[in-house]
Amino acid sequence: MRPVRVVMALVVGLTLAACAIPHQRDDTGASKLAIEEAGVDAVYARYREVYNAAVDIDSAQPLSVVERGSVLDIDTAAFQVEGGAVRTTLRADEVAIPRFKAYPLWFMAVASTEDGAERRVQVFSRMSSVDTWTLVASPRIVAEATLPKLRASGDANALAVAPDDDRGMVLSPQAAVDAYVASLSALPEAAGDDVAGDDAFLQQMRDAFAQNQQLADVEFSQAWGADPVEHAIRTSDGGALVFATLHRADQFQVTPGRSVTYPDGTVQRALAPEGIVGSGTVRFDHQVLLLVPPGNGEIRVLGQFGGVVAVE
Repeated sequence: MRPVRVVMALVVGLTLAACAIPHQRDDTGASKLAIEEAGVDAVYARYREVYNAAVDIDSAQPLSVVERGSVLDIDTAAFQVEGGAVRTTLRADEVAIPRFKAYPLWFMAVASTEDGAERRVQVFSRMSSVDTWTLVASPRIVAEATLPKLRASGDANALAVAPDDDRGMVLSPQAAVDAYVASLSALPEAAGDDVAGDDAFLQQMRDAFAQNQQLADVEFSQAWGADPVEHAIRTSDGGALVFATLHRADQFQVTPGRSVTYPDGTVQRALAPEGIVGSGTVRFDHQVLLLVPPGNGEIRVLGQFGGVVAVE
């Protein structure tokens, strides 16, 4: 078993040209496209270069150059497992680029691998004019899933939605995430009124909850939370695609003399080789892509990316 590495911040010298982004005047005041579509390939090329270099040297340290937040936490934990990280060929197939009046800027891309086996809806963000683009959301979409068409606005092929904007929708992006967290927090009870009862991610979490509850000599509980919504895009029918980062804490109280152990090849085993003795908490991050329909429809998850980020 490899020792658990303490990931240190990697300082990378980058020479950046501080150039102004041209402004265009429209009926909403000064605004700018997050990025020119022609520049997206370069963002992905840089991402692949750095991520694959990290895989080649078997260290998550370079990832902080091209990833931030929960994506970085999930990928860093995966590097603790032998073979847990593999080289990527992801590239953008479709791009959704909103306009913004101020930083941070961000854009969405539907990306796939060269062999078509993996398909993700990703968000890259740029915090200021001197910062580089970093990946901040990366839900994986099942192959048969159909993403809704997006609403365009002038020369922007996408329209960002404010977290508290509920115009034409059953809930605002933030309220939709809050409702989804409430359904997760009520497991194993049925989903709340605003959440689709057959939601696949909710069912997956219900199954995991039931398995943990069945562990012998263990008292199990669970807590859920979420980061504030930062990225949401209007769909052509008046709904929204909402990116949410969910935090899950699986809490175990183990009978003296017993332990909870995990199989080889799991992040839990890498982070806690002896398992959980006494009490312990396994923390997960789950990035989900929520569809908030127009009118009175039910919200549901279209894709997710997540994993263990800590064992305490």
